[in-house]
Amino acid sequence: KGGRRNRKRGMMRAALVSLCVAALLARLADGYYLPGIAPVDYEVGSELEIYGRKLYSLKNSLSKDYYAAPFCATSDKSQRKKKHTSLGALLEGERKELTAYAPLMGVDMPDCQVLCIRKVEQADFMTLAKLFRDEYNVRLSLDNLPLVIKYTMANGEDGYDLGYPLVSRVSPKSSPSTGPGLVFNNHLSFTVLVHRPKFSAEDMSKLGGTGEFYRIVGFEANALSKKHVVGEDGKSVPTCANGSKIVDSSDPLSLTDIFGFRGLKSGGKAGMTEFSAIVYSYDITFKESPIKWATRWDHLLKVNSQFRRVQWFSIINSSLIVLFLSLLVALVLLRTVWRDFARYNNLEDQDELREESGWKLIHADVFRSPFFVEGLAVFCGTGMQLLSVFLTTMLFALLGFFSPANRGGLLTGALIFYALASCVGGFVSARLYSFVDGTRKNTVTWFSGVGFTGLAFGVFFAVNVIAVFARSTNAVPFLSLLLLLAIWFGVAVPLAYTGAYVGYKLAKSEVPCRVNSVPREIPKYSPVPPAVYVVVAGLLPFGVIFIQLVFILNSIWQEQLYYMFGFLFVVFVLLSVTASETSIVLTYLTLVAEDYHWWWKSFFASGSVGLYIFVYSIIYLVTQPVLHEMHGVSILIYLAYTMLVSLGAMLLVGSIGFYSSFYFVHAIYSRIHVD
Repeated sequence: KGGRRNRKRGMMRAALVSLCVAALLARLADGYYLPGIAPVDYEVGSELEIYGRKLYSLKNSLSKDYYAAPFCATSDKSQRKKKHTSLGALLEGERKELTAYAPLMGVDMPDCQVLCIRKVEQADFMTLAKLFRDEYNVRLSLDNLPLVIKYTMANGEDGYDLGYPLVSRVSPKSSPSTGPGLVFNNHLSFTVLVHRPKFSAEDMSKLGGTGEFYRIVGFEANALSKKHVVGEDGKSVPTCANGSKIVDSSDPLSLTDIFGFRGLKSGGKAGMTEFSAIVYSYDITFKESPIKWATRWDHLLKVNSQFRRVQWFSIINSSLIVLFLSLLVALVLLRTVWRDFARYNNLEDQDELREESGWKLIHADVFRSPFFVEGLAVFCGTGMQLLSVFLTTMLFALLGFFSPANRGGLLTGALIFYALASCVGGFVSARLYSFVDGTRKNTVTWFSGVGFTGLAFGVFFAVNVIAVFARSTNAVPFLSLLLLLAIWFGVAVPLAYTGAYVGYKLAKSEVPCRVNSVPREIPKYSPVPPAVYVVVAGLLPFGVIFIQLVFILNSIWQEQLYYMFGFLFVVFVLLSVTASETSIVLTYLTLVAEDYHWWWKSFFASGSVGLYIFVYSIIYLVTQPVLHEMHGVSILIYLAYTMLVSLGAMLLVGSIGFYSSFYFVHAIYSRIHVD
């Protein structure tokens, strides 16, 4: 008893230490820092800071550092040092570097302003050639608001693209001097939307200023290309002086103007004659807006009417699938089960029982330990852990804690919730494994803590190595890697063991029917292999999430904002109901055929949705025009991450289906009389 008490105290101390470490690491990871929650008031004339976040491309999933391109650097080189960002933002490839743009609040500069004259060195040639070839876009931010390009959609509503294109394609009509091809956008026309809040005298005294104060509520730009002319002194720019304005790209800066060549040959080498300088220019206008600071993200996150109709169509379609399955369960399954109850519980003699067939005859085998029960326990434990993470993350997102103003907050929160939910995975695995009297408890507990997490970290580490060699911002710094390992082995694994310890110590759930020592022979009941039914059953859950999956893939791989958590939660509820009913129906049909190998079938009947997600991800990659020119490395990264997400979906949805079937089987066999 004394030894057990000491072990129990040791496990409780380990759990307490893990929680303390989790709180410390969360603080270090900036998990509870919510930038953009408190407004910043700028006095007229105060200097504004525009930050470079990253360069990204739809053709190359490896983003680049802002200063990977030959942009103008700040005059104070010490200010180029990367600012602190959250762990989630680092994992997303975002950085925070001060740019050379230094506008003053409320001071309009509608005329062309020279930012700098950047001489293009020979070392910049290959870098620029790659950036031009992959058509990178530039992400900037001001007061934690992303730079957007505003445009009008076909239905008349406003649309927004994040960042501006580094290069643009021009037609012969729009640029008769250069002809069709790519031109370099070296001029930015900024529009900053500001709102003047109503301050009291006390507020003004706290602000410590005597002038007017504004809050930034919008950051827009128009990217243009202009072939500037540098004066003989090498410093003056006549095309950007004396009140000149740039309103279009009628005289753009082509690649030939920069490099002096007429096309790239294989290997990126061409007949380079000379290298020139790039003149960067800009203009900026401040516009007062009725938009308040608290709602400044609404127009960016607003779902346009067309997408909203698609979302409602998706929900109605999913609801019809759920209704169909519910009617099937109610009118066929439950009616049949209750009729079976009446028949089985009123058998008069043993001879009549021998003549009966159906699910009651396998009562002595239905709870027999399945093949590879260790894997099933680990799969279900990990699935319940992922379910806990999803529900917790969704709750915080719906409450507004994961606002897009908190860059990387969603990913940071999900990582912390995943580590803390390891106790759920260990507990569920232990309870299921103890139910079947398993003997390899340490193995099950270990793989509950490191199985799926190890696979995910392996994929992430491989991608990180590729990003390091490609000099991409997707390469996570070494200290951040150590932080992830500390969260894994310092928090997740101890909590998994703590949850497993509690699960094994609780009293074992009793089976309603005794299990025979000799297994019953299973009759052959169908020429079609059971695996076919299991795979086909996954079509129903996939039909529920199909439309939502398209929006999520667009958000991840086409750099679009996704903030439709309400729709996502409704679809997930419908998915859970569909998965449960699909697994129950297939389990009942399996038992009626006197087949007691229902364990894995119930798991994969709904878990096979992961297979369809992976297959559709490949179809999405092939059918999306904007992704047709993705590089081979980017395609490998895409397939690796979609495979990981599909596996996670299989574990999560499969666990929902398995436990629905498990409680269904337990319920029907506890209501029959067995001698």
